[in-house]
Amino acid sequence: MKYAIIDRPAAGTLQIIKRKAFDKRMQDMIDNSPRIESLGICQGSVLEVVVASDVAEKASDVLAGELNGTCPNHITCLVVMGSTAAVKSAMDSIRREMDAL
Repeated sequence: MKYAIIDRPAAGTLQIIKRKAFDKRMQDMIDNSPRIESLGICQGSVLEVVVASDVAEKASDVLAGELNGTCPNHITCLVVMGSTAAVKSAMDSIRREMDAL
C-alpha cells in the first residue's frame, strides 16, 4: 500500500478530492469546513482500502472515504480528512494494521 500526507492542502487539491469523491459527507466537509488541516491518502487493493478506512475512523476523529479514478467502479484511493494530529494518528494506525496483514 502507498501512503501520503498533505498538510494544509491547497484549494485546488481540495477541489480534486471533491470531484473524485462520491461520498456526500466528504464533499460537505470540503464545502463547509473553515479549513481542512490535513489529508492522508492511501492507495492499495480493495481489501486494503476498506480495512484502512475502518482502522482510520476507529483510531481518531477523521472522516475517511474513497476516491474514484477514471473508472468509477473501482476503489483506487482512500482519503482521510481532519486535523493534522488526527490524520497523522489515523495514518500511523493504518500503517501498523497493513504491516500485520
